[in-house]
Amino acid sequence: MDKNEVLEKLEVLGFDIEEVPDFGYIFKFEGLTLLYMPDDDEDFLRFAAPNVFDVTDENRAFVLEVVNETNLTIKYSKVCAYGEQVWVFYEYRMFGGELEDIIEHSLYLLRATVALFHRKVEGSDIEVNENYDEKGEES
Repeated sequence: MDKNEVLEKLEVLGFDIEEVPDFGYIFKFEGLTLLYMPDDDEDFLRFAAPNVFDVTDENRAFVLEVVNETNLTIKYSKVCAYGEQVWVFYEYRMFGGELEDIIEHSLYLLRATVALFHRKVEGSDIEVNENYDEKGEES
């Protein structure tokens, strides 16, 4: 996807965009920090919600279980343990359509995915494994 076209659409939608070297462009959406991550593939669009949850040695197994449950529940986005953080990505292959509509869909879906992930961490929407306490730490 043409980076400049996406950046222009984000500005039209009212976002204050800042470049983050080696990552992309950062902006805020309804309290979330999001990244637009340009790619060399002209048909590919990627956004991310970085650092939505901390991964520690103590909670890693629980977090990976929740990541998997969230990925099985929601479409278009994926939750990943990325280093010591959980990130949510939205990836889309452009088949046509209005870029502005696709961007809006991606932002709302990222927000929904982050919320779903957090609900699952808190014990809503999944059965918490008996080996984990309410904070997601192994007991």
